[in-house]
Amino acid sequence: MPRHPSSSDKPATTPDSPCLPLEMFDNEDYDCRTPDDWLALGRCEGSHQKPIPAKALLPKDDGITSDDPRSPSLEYCWHLVGVLDYSKEKCQYLVEKVHQNSKETDQKGNLNSICPTNPDIKHWIPRIRLYFCAEDPRIFVERIQFALRYRKNAEALCLYRLSVLCMPSCPGSPSLSTDSLQQIKRLVLSTPGLRPKISETYMGELEMETKLGYDRTMNRMTSDKYVMNNPRKFSQITLPKKESANVPQKVFLFPVIHLQYPLISF
Repeated sequence: MPRHPSSSDKPATTPDSPCLPLEMFDNEDYDCRTPDDWLALGRCEGSHQKPIPAKALLPKDDGITSDDPRSPSLEYCWHLVGVLDYSKEKCQYLVEKVHQNSKETDQKGNLNSICPTNPDIKHWIPRIRLYFCAEDPRIFVERIQFALRYRKNAEALCLYRLSVLCMPSCPGSPSLSTDSLQQIKRLVLSTPGLRPKISETYMGELEMETKLGYDRTMNRMTSDKYVMNNPRKFSQITLPKKESANVPQKVFLFPVIHLQYPLISF
């Protein structure tokens, strides 16, 4: 969530501000109950659905409205809330703020009864911004840390790939030779079941895509070299980790048994 700007002279966003919503990287494996199980905690025989005690990250001032929840004009903090409903289409919970300093809460902040601050104002929020009082807070912290870590890795990878895609093809850089391109075309056209009309129609586009893929590969190799040699100058770019291939140390060869079957004539 963006922080409230302390001065109007400062820019609303910074280069290090996250651009992807945190709920995209939420791991539901940390949840100990399904949404229906959470709502079932507030159902009693012969009564309607009761709010579930929880804490949610919500705007501090309900009077400031914005269509974008990440707007810099919104200041967020954790509020005691009551969970009312769940939307399967939005994958969000419906909550309402409740009084924090009243007889409805004990000294530890746990809810004894639900008393909304403003029944007319309700919020739809994702699960990553909602902490149920009945769940383990340590697991919830691990859940947030997991999402933050994966968002950081995803944004670093997006910046890296965008930097490579925006690199122009420098004159003098190696390009795909005509002989290599013709060999690729021969291999493609020799594919069994390929219809000649389709191959002739899209062959020009395939050649362009092949050349573009080769140029981007060369740009990526050049970019990786410059970033590794100048880590301070390109500190904002993180190179993706190369996955090492698992090569077996031992290989077992099984003998091939040749079976001779008798010829049967019909």
